[in-house]
Amino acid sequence: MKHVSILAIVCLFTACQPKATPTADDKVAALASGNTMNCLVGDLKLAGSGPDEVGIGGFGINKGMLNAFSLSLDVEHGGKAHIVSTSLMPLPMQAGTYHFPSLESPGMSFAYYEIKTTKRDLVRAYNAATYSDTYSPIENDPEAKLKFELDKMTVSVADLPGFKRVHAVGRFQFNGAALPGAEPSSACMEDGIKRSIASLGGGKRLLPKLDAAVCGAEKKHIACDFDVSSDFVVQP
Repeated sequence: MKHVSILAIVCLFTACQPKATPTADDKVAALASGNTMNCLVGDLKLAGSGPDEVGIGGFGINKGMLNAFSLSLDVEHGGKAHIVSTSLMPLPMQAGTYHFPSLESPGMSFAYYEIKTTKRDLVRAYNAATYSDTYSPIENDPEAKLKFELDKMTVSVADLPGFKRVHAVGRFQFNGAALPGAEPSSACMEDGIKRSIASLGGGKRLLPKLDAAVCGAEKKHIACDFDVSSDFVVQP
């Protein structure tokens, strides 16, 4: 009898105790743990998984679109934090190739690649705007846009009412450029003014707007693949 009582006490504090039913938060965390992203930034390979390294954002689902959707990778490598982001974009919920902005629309993407210290102080920022200013030889350069290729997107019922679960697989790529400092140097600005004046005289704008060599610009090509799942609210 004494032996049985001891077993009962052991059971109470170990595996004999019934397991708690997973909460909605537990299920969301489990879903996010399977997300993966791999990026090639120039020659540097970066890989991440789970919610701490792979970020998914969005303002919900509306009329077959993911409103303001974004993907990001945030990992440490070589004693620095490396962040790649598509920034926000309206994404159709079907397989296909998309550009942001579209190839017909003027402008460049807001995708970026940043290098920071482990304390999150910015070291270098590569973005499409700087790429456009220093490397684009034509107006509305397709090379200054984010190219997003969606191989698969499946939509299913989520655990929370009013939400849908989205599973997306694909890849994206963009070009980014960075200047040596937070602001263009005096020489860079003076060169830009000269090019602008020359454009007025010739009747046609000289492109790129800035001389990459004078400005000390550096460009990188960023290409990533992803396999992610997340729950999004369905908007009326």
